[in-house]
Amino acid sequence: MRRDAVLIIVMMDEERGKAMKRDLMCLSAAAFLGIGLVACGDSGSTGNGSGGQAGSGGGAGGSSGSAGRGGSSGSLGSGGSSGSAGSGGSSGSLGSGGSSGTAGTGGSSGGLACDQVKAKAEAYKAAHPGNGGKDWDINAKTAAQIASDPAAQELRALCGKDERPIIPLLAWEYGGADHPWINPQASAAVYCVYIPVNPSTEHWSYDAATDRVTADVYVKCPDQNPCNNRQGPDQVMGCLGDASNIEIIVDTASLNDGMDVGLDVSTASTQLKLIQANGTKIDLYLGL
Repeated sequence: MRRDAVLIIVMMDEERGKAMKRDLMCLSAAAFLGIGLVACGDSGSTGNGSGGQAGSGGGAGGSSGSAGRGGSSGSLGSGGSSGSAGSGGSSGSLGSGGSSGTAGTGGSSGGLACDQVKAKAEAYKAAHPGNGGKDWDINAKTAAQIASDPAAQELRALCGKDERPIIPLLAWEYGGADHPWINPQASAAVYCVYIPVNPSTEHWSYDAATDRVTADVYVKCPDQNPCNNRQGPDQVMGCLGDASNIEIIVDTASLNDGMDVGLDVSTASTQLKLIQANGTKIDLYLGL
């Protein structure tokens, strides 16, 4: 073999060795750095990351750089957890019903309207003519009689608890010569009178030391009182129809002589107090 041919073969072997050494060095560096494999041809550029491009051709006579390893895909971010639904607001409770307005001064909260009283009283009187007319006196009836008489219950309800209605069209005076209320057309439609209670209250009291009953009275339907425009005691006393009718109010204030509540006021004097429309009290009448 010619000498110059041998020299060429030796030089080629040296170049191959150098190229192999470079490749091994590149591979070792890539493995150490934990990056994608780079192309290591002579003058070859390294492959890029994700889906890295193949390395550019090696230098003259150099082997082509191997393709860079594909960069690992980034992991998907975990989806944000759904916000929990807001709890439904609890239903608002219904407001309590407004309480019923209190009745006017001394007035009861239920029963007949004032403009019905006269007609109802006349109807009751016509339906109860017995016993000389005494059967129409709703305040002389027993509890059992009232319980079985809806019309009487309705009339009684004109006044409140621990009160009795004196309706001149139906009222009677007892003792001596019994008689009905005289000239009822000249009087108010209804008077409400507080009756005996035990213990005493601000509206009815009994002082055993002085043997005196003090009881409140008020006009139930002021617009049906002929003396509504008068002042003081005259609001009642000026329209009694007859002066003797005041005794029916006095007797009612000591109903059944207080026996129903364990008292005995049969000999007591009676101080009647008038509750006026503005709520103030004044002396009405003193019965000795």
